[in-house]
Amino acid sequence: MLRRLPSGQRNGFTTIEAMIAAVVFLVGLAGLLGALVQARNATGQARRLMQATDVANDLAEQIQLWDVTDPRLADSPSECASDPLDTAGVLYKPGPAFDTYVACMHNETTLKQPNTKFGGLAEPVFVDEVGNSTRYKRYYIVRSQSPREGVRRIHVWVKVLYTDAGEQRSVTAHTIRIQMGGV
Repeated sequence: MLRRLPSGQRNGFTTIEAMIAAVVFLVGLAGLLGALVQARNATGQARRLMQATDVANDLAEQIQLWDVTDPRLADSPSECASDPLDTAGVLYKPGPAFDTYVACMHNETTLKQPNTKFGGLAEPVFVDEVGNSTRYKRYYIVRSQSPREGVRRIHVWVKVLYTDAGEQRSVTAHTIRIQMGGV
């Protein structure tokens, strides 16, 4: 025999309770989707930073292969050689100071001078899985020093500039070449 419940007691959920549960679920789902979008953006930014670092390291390695008398290792003008790390942050602010700083660095034209070999990355452009391309601009600053007689130390700062999320970004790598006496 089935037992009847008194009319005041009910088992299960009411429609209002089910709707509230659905709204709470959707709010949580929206938060999760927002976190996924942020994670995807952060992954893209990390990928571009890694690629810029690879481009900078590639150029630094190529410079290590050049003869110390290579004309591409001529000293850079003092406008950029006096602050090769860009401590003033000029590269992040487009304007006259940016233009002056970029103009005094060696660039793609210098890399591929006639009668010189360049075995590095031909075109520093990468395309992601969605088809968006990022172009990296390579520059370098050279500053020679003679710490003592017969020794020449060549500091080279490689700079790679790119745009990420509408902002100018920069990666710097540093390498040193040393020429001893007549060696």
